Amino acid sequence: MDKNVIRMISAIVVSLTLLFVLYSQIDVDDILSTVGLIDPFYLSIAFMLYVGNYFFRSLRFYLLLEKKISLKDLFTVVCVHNMTNNIFPARTGELSYIYLLKKIHYKKIEEGIASLLIARFLDFVSIMVLFLIATYTIGSFTPATMHLVWIITFFMLSLIMLFVMFVYFGKKVPQLFRAIAFRLKLDNIDLISLLLDKTDGTIERLQLLKNYKKTHLLKLIMVSLTIWLLMYYFNFLIVRAMNINLNFLLVVFATSFAIFTTVLPIQGMGGFGTLESGWVIGFITVGLSKGIAISSGIIYHTIILMYFLLLGIWGTMAIKRRSRIEQNHLL
Repeated sequence: MDKNVIRMISAIVVSLTLLFVLYSQIDVDDILSTVGLIDPFYLSIAFMLYVGNYFFRSLRFYLLLEKKISLKDLFTVVCVHNMTNNIFPARTGELSYIYLLKKIHYKKIEEGIASLLIARFLDFVSIMVLFLIATYTIGSFTPATMHLVWIITFFMLSLIMLFVMFVYFGKKVPQLFRAIAFRLKLDNIDLISLLLDKTDGTIERLQLLKNYKKTHLLKLIMVSLTIWLLMYYFNFLIVRAMNINLNFLLVVFATSFAIFTTVLPIQGMGGFGTLESGWVIGFITVGLSKGIAISSGIIYHTIILMYFLLLGIWGTMAIKRRSRIEQNHLL
């Protein structure tokens, strides 16, 4: 059976299993009562913050790609990229960014992969900084919660250190891959040869990170922190919209658990089930009842689903319109 089909089936099974477990823990009336409390004013402000988040994501790619693609064009790419990334399982939607850069803006695959990896590295750093600030500012957690925090911190720091090793010692990675391919007599296969070449190019571009000027690196860090401050404040407004009274730092801490689920190797289709599970764990640790934690997680995911679909569909239409205009100019 095709690996993509297996991945899709696995994601659906994970989603259905986790959603069944979550829904079995609450009454549908709990969800309906929470929906009835939602304040539309908070939702509208939250949507503006969500769009702002997309703008700063576009700005970061604009800086990473050396300002060779306009901010407007990158905004449409980000809209489509985030939609596919939130829908497809196991982060396979990330490929849409690389595809769109190559298909529409004629960028090399290596350039797309490298800029995406750097963006994700900056995301991990920003999330960890904000999560740890929230954790140690709040301070009063049970030993079990702090044990979980240490496990998450170790896992995230391991990913960050792995990326740093790629940047500083990455040249040895393609050599290792080529040696393995040679030993297994796979180096003459066209696909393997292509992948090895792309690995070489990607590592070379990642090496450029060492040569970034301090001002340029500082800009990237500040933009990344802004991205996640906007995202956490978006989460805070959605929580407030559901009439849940928690302060900003508690929301940062709790919603981080939902964010951490996005780096899991196994995810539900569209994040359904896995995101809610992370949300529930986070909000139970800050004192919410199981019923409110589950119902608010389901509603949050539904709201964010509508937002990224709306922007994703708009981005798809904008890209198609741009392609038609370019084709007409060629005629």
